[in-house]
Amino acid sequence: MRILMVNTVYKRGGAARIARTLHRGLNHLAGWESLFAYGRGPKLEEPGTLRFALQPEVYLHAVLTRLTGIQGYGTWLSTRRLIRLIREWKPNVVHFHNIHGYYLDLSIAKAVDKLGIPVVWTLHDAWPLTGRCAYFLDCERWRKGCGKCPYPRESPKTYFDSSAWMWPRKRRLLGELWKPVIVTPSRWLANLVAEACDGQCRVKVISNGIDTAVFHPVDRLQARKELGLPEDRKIVLFAANKPYVRRKGGVYFFEALKYVQADNWMAITVGEEVDLAQWVPQGVEVQQLGYVKGAEAMAKVYSAADLYCITSLADNFPTTVLESMACGTPVVGFAVGGIPEQVTEECGRLVALGDAKALGQAITDLLIDDAKRRKMAENCRERAEREYNLQLFIKRHLALYRELVRGQDKTRDIEPEGAIFFRKKVKQKEESDDKKGISLWSRWVYRSPYGEAFEKGRVLGEGSGP
Repeated sequence: MRILMVNTVYKRGGAARIARTLHRGLNHLAGWESLFAYGRGPKLEEPGTLRFALQPEVYLHAVLTRLTGIQGYGTWLSTRRLIRLIREWKPNVVHFHNIHGYYLDLSIAKAVDKLGIPVVWTLHDAWPLTGRCAYFLDCERWRKGCGKCPYPRESPKTYFDSSAWMWPRKRRLLGELWKPVIVTPSRWLANLVAEACDGQCRVKVISNGIDTAVFHPVDRLQARKELGLPEDRKIVLFAANKPYVRRKGGVYFFEALKYVQADNWMAITVGEEVDLAQWVPQGVEVQQLGYVKGAEAMAKVYSAADLYCITSLADNFPTTVLESMACGTPVVGFAVGGIPEQVTEECGRLVALGDAKALGQAITDLLIDDAKRRKMAENCRERAEREYNLQLFIKRHLALYRELVRGQDKTRDIEPEGAIFFRKKVKQKEESDDKKGISLWSRWVYRSPYGEAFEKGRVLGEGSGP
């Protein structure tokens, strides 16, 4: 069975990591083949990957969004290239992940729907629900039409508020323009999507999975020795690529540290380094590890810590929480988004959003109670292995793919011959028109390297991409 994965990028960010994990897992199974098509980032030599978007269009799309607030317009040719890829590669299922990020037009939904191929769309954030942003934070305007956006500088940044204009256009993606099965990692987001689409789309929860053979408990003393950390102190870990970004809530983490009442402890951070003099309360020791490369190295960091603290002000189903739990490190943080579904009372402590004092108290309670913390560490590992292992994550997707393909086959079995003939003639006409249109607009786009590869019967992913 052929699955086409589509995402903004291949390597950077949580959505790419989840999509890449699924893509590689499928390609290790007999009878399954996955092609990963992405819009931005460097061209890769890795087999089974293809960058299809035209980079000048990506820049144009980004500029339009930044200046006007309009999203999903400006990459017409790139969108047509993806449609051509789908027609030629003939996947059994197209699995979209993030469709925002300046690389696809909103017209992709209607175009894919015409092809009659089953579609899965995994939402890694709340972008389709709002008129602009991926995370609405404490704003409730997304429920009734947006407009007067209170956070125009949150991603994607804009200098002009077009959220009220964009809202109905993005909402049409939830079952009107196409009929994808929408997958969400959390029940929290699934409930919001069900509310927004008003029964027009099917929503299914498939929790994110991680490789528990990579993220596993490492000897704590050895890990600390390799990282240059003291062996006799209790350590609280905070990890954020850019801790100063509002949504990551870094300011709340550092504020919470002044309320910690424990002996012989310190904090460590992973991610971009900040000016500690401006962020850290007086008398609190914080060691910045900077960026940590590689899953194995990050597993050592989790194992070296006694607690992992996440202070996101908005989140879906963060993989850092799962990774920490798989390494046997209890979690403390804010009860927001899908995090309460991950962190039960047996695996950590969550407090009300924005309550730094309560967070500091939760950290204190677990730092001073060694027995409770050890029991939580065992529960964390057990829960990660049982609920969030990679095999279960892939198995749930396989079941969904098979169901969709079987459903499509049954539909074909009962389709009248006249309807089949008519559909084929319509498809031939559309393909002919598309070729002529592409030739008129830009003949070299149609005669792209991967287009020639298809015509010659070559296999994609062998360095033949554009």
